[in-house]
Amino acid sequence: MNWLEFTLLHAETPRTVHVDGAEVGPCLVKERVIFCPPDTVVAPGTRVTLPGGHAVRVRNAVFMDACGTGLPEHWQLDVEADRYCHAGRRRV
Repeated sequence: MNWLEFTLLHAETPRTVHVDGAEVGPCLVKERVIFCPPDTVVAPGTRVTLPGGHAVRVRNAVFMDACGTGLPEHWQLDVEADRYCHAGRRRV
């Protein structure tokens, strides 16, 4: 299974995010974690703009290898909790 097939299985509509102005997708945006395609280049401290237009900073970026798990390779971006907006409300 490739990354696109995986995102289509786990989200009604895969989202795109903007990393330093460049469009990245398809991504899965869940609470304080963003799951991105394996070719994404993101370092801690990078600004990411979510689909709703709210900006967050990447706290940690980890490449997740498939390693026989059945999941495709991808990047897991942990974002700053105090800047994440959900349904138009700021979470603190």
